[in-house]
Amino acid sequence: MQEIFVPWAAWYGKAPFKMEFPDHWEVAVHHMRGGPDIGDAGIRQALQETIGAPPLREFARGRSSAAILVDDLSRPTPAFRLLPYVLEELAAAGIGADDVKIICALAAHRPMTRDDLVKKVGLDIVDTMQVLNHNAYENLEFIGYSSRGIPIWVNRDMTSCEVRIALGMITPRGGMFGGGAKLLIPGACGQQTIMLNHRHVHENFRAHLSEVAKMAGVTYIVNPLLNENLEISGLVAGDTDAAFARGCELGREQYATQVPDAFDIGVFSAFPKDTELCQAGLAMTPLSGTKKNPFNENSTTVMCSASPEGLGWHSVLGPGTALRGKPSPPPRRTILFSAGINKWVAAARV
Repeated sequence: MQEIFVPWAAWYGKAPFKMEFPDHWEVAVHHMRGGPDIGDAGIRQALQETIGAPPLREFARGRSSAAILVDDLSRPTPAFRLLPYVLEELAAAGIGADDVKIICALAAHRPMTRDDLVKKVGLDIVDTMQVLNHNAYENLEFIGYSSRGIPIWVNRDMTSCEVRIALGMITPRGGMFGGGAKLLIPGACGQQTIMLNHRHVHENFRAHLSEVAKMAGVTYIVNPLLNENLEISGLVAGDTDAAFARGCELGREQYATQVPDAFDIGVFSAFPKDTELCQAGLAMTPLSGTKKNPFNENSTTVMCSASPEGLGWHSVLGPGTALRGKPSPPPRRTILFSAGINKWVAAARV
């Protein structure tokens, strides 16, 4: 048998998972282009050579408090590695750790436990700083209507701070990139705002996110790009729009993955977004940026996700929710593989 080892369970050990294929099969493994770890020096350089805005220590000077939005374990962003540098920049501007709130921008996902928070931001920060879960139902401030007529409710702890920073990551997601203003909307918005925004996801989605970020004063980002080993292979910092645009340029280079001309069986891994089954569809992201169709009428798709948290939770798009809709059958034979689920969980995901 041929043995292929694939990355597995991003926040739960990250031990390679062994897949076996018959010796007579022709098996090809397609990696994204990626890049080397930029190291500590690269992080410091990116925080000094900012895009569209001054370095954070200059941007924050004269202000007295800061909120830093971070994502949850459904995203692989190594906030624990970047936060010490961001806090150093804020301290140089005169904002000490006691005047900084780290807010987990959960959007419609579940709250994070202490163990989750330690993984995401690090033990020292959990033990010594304000680290808060966003609540999409409470503790919100209304800041007006967007140009689409959507009421914008945002996290009140965030609006209580003068400097508002989004520390997410540039990551492929369907036909666009995650990161930038997306950490605010849906990340730190109210349930009504999240739901209405999701209804317009295909209509100049990014322009609306940018508009809402400006309304909420989230005008600074620190966004890494990661390689297959979840090392930081790129980092953009500065203005929410300008730095994000540069991050997308880097993303098109680093996340580029060769798509074969044809195959009988395509095995797609959701790693590193493989903590829960409701994110498993992101395994197909490599095909979203190409017009090439490698499938034939008899092709089989295998989507793989470790899903150590099982189905997962999404209050807007999960089973039985308002925007879930009626599931449509896959266009071809599709197998969902995960050691963390049973047939009932798989049926709920479909």
